[in-house]
Parts: sequence; C-alpha cells; structure tokens
Amino acid sequence: MAKADFCESCPVGGQFNKDQTCSVSDPVDGLPLACVGDWAEDKHARVRKYVDISRKARQKFTNGLGGASYIDPYCGPARARIRGTTRIVDGSAVVAARNAIEGGVPFSEVYISDTNDAFMDVAEKRLLALGVKVRRYTGTAEESTPRILADINPYGLHFALLDPYDLKSLPFQVIQQLAGIERMDLLIHVSWQDLQRNLRRYIQAESSSLDIFAPGWREAVDIMRADNVVRANLLQYWLQLIRKCNMQTAEGIEEVTGSKSQHLYWLVFVARHPLPIKFWEDIRSVTHQRSLGI
Repeated sequence: MAKADFCESCPVGGQFNKDQTCSVSDPVDGLPLACVGDWAEDKHARVRKYVDISRKARQKFTNGLGGASYIDPYCGPARARIRGTTRIVDGSAVVAARNAIEGGVPFSEVYISDTNDAFMDVAEKRLLALGVKVRRYTGTAEESTPRILADINPYGLHFALLDPYDLKSLPFQVIQQLAGIERMDLLIHVSWQDLQRNLRRYIQAESSSLDIFAPGWREAVDIMRADNVVRANLLQYWLQLIRKCNMQTAEGIEEVTGSKSQHLYWLVFVARHPLPIKFWEDIRSVTHQRSLGI
C-alpha cells in the first residue's frame, strides 16, 4: 500500500488504498471510508438542494402508485473522509436519502450499484441504518443499469446521479437507457480533468474513451482546432446526443474546480420535463463555483 503525496499531511495518519479508500476506518461505524477532495461537497450540496426543492413533486408519487426513487450506479462506500482533514461526510446516496427523510418525503426505494461488492455491503448497511428501503447490485454502470431499470416502477419519479471517475466509465448507453424512463431526472458528472489530460491521446487512438462517452464524435468534431475548442465541441456534441433521446439539458452547466483552481468536472442536469429543469436552474449555483454556459 503506497502512501500518496496527500497522505503526508493526513491528520489521522491514513494511507490511500488501491480502492481509493482511507486505511483509517470511520470512527462512528467502523466501516471503510472513501478518500475524496473537498470539491465533493459542492456536488453533495447540489444533490441536497435538488432533493429538497423537488420534495412536493416527489410527494405526489410517494402518495400514489408510482413511488419515487434515487438511483446511484457509482455508489462507493457511501461515506468519505475529506482529504487532508479529519472531516467525514456522507456519500451522495446517504446525502440524498437522509435529506429526503429529513424533508418528510423519503424515497420509496434507493437503488445502488458499484463494481466493488464490498462497497455495496458497506453502503447497504449505512442506508439500512437510516431506515431506507435499498436494493443493491454489483457491476459496472453498463451492467447494472438494465437490472435497475427492470426493477423500478416505470410510472414513478426517479432521480439518478451518474458520478464516475472518468469518461470511459460513463458509456452513453447508460444515459440512453435511463432516458427511456418517462420521469427520470439525471445529474451527471463529466470529467473535465480526464478530457484535459488525455484529449490528444484519445484522439490519436483508434478506439478510446471518447468513443464510449460520445459515440460518433469523430464525424462531428474538428480535431484540428485548438484543444479548448475541441473539448467544448465534444461536450456540445454529447449534449446533442442526449437531446436526441427526447431529453432536455439545462442551460446552466456547473464547472467544479479544486482548491488550486484546477478544472475537475462539469455537472450536467438532464430531464424530460421543464419543471425539474427549472428546479435545477433555481439551485445549481450553491457555491463559489462558476457556471459554464453551453
């Protein structure tokens, strides 16, 4: 187990495990913790606010036959230590579930998945401790999404967070499948850092992460332009693919940066109906982060 650079200043003496967890367990429940940068809290703030602002809409479905669910195909262990601090925070699935409970309109069910089955054991325990009805799956998002969709109520209201580490872990097929549900709201993490670091390598490769992320991009994007233009055009093409799925993409795309102002990722909100798009526009700017208008 190698000690990462940021572990040198870890106040609890932790080391960064290969599965991206901290070697020091959660003092509250003794379970493993992910190790994340403080920018994760920007994402959590938006998830929290979206769950809150959509409470009345969710209540109509939890009181009816369709129910309302939260879906997280990249769940992880559902709690994390903020890198370089002693601060421990809930992961996205627990943030969403806890906020829904505290708002008086809990999700009917929470669907979680991860490639790491041990993470699913941990996340399930943490969600069950909240009294949440949870269904768990193991596999990539591409593998688990069809199984999740086979189990959800197609007439319900659903909110899915797609939060992968890189572009190859976000196959467009996953978005396409989720978009097939009438009332599916999506908050999608798109790795700007991956696109920045690896753009030219991806372009030069015969097959790359870009072909998974945005199928057909080679016929639509001029790779002879400057890198910043190519990146913007790739994102625009990807948004067009989503719109072809009969979904709307919010105009406000949030660009999240790190503590040293380094570009990390975009948060993109997608829905079929105008009301959730309005909700997102009302709550998306919750921190100092700036918006990328595309």
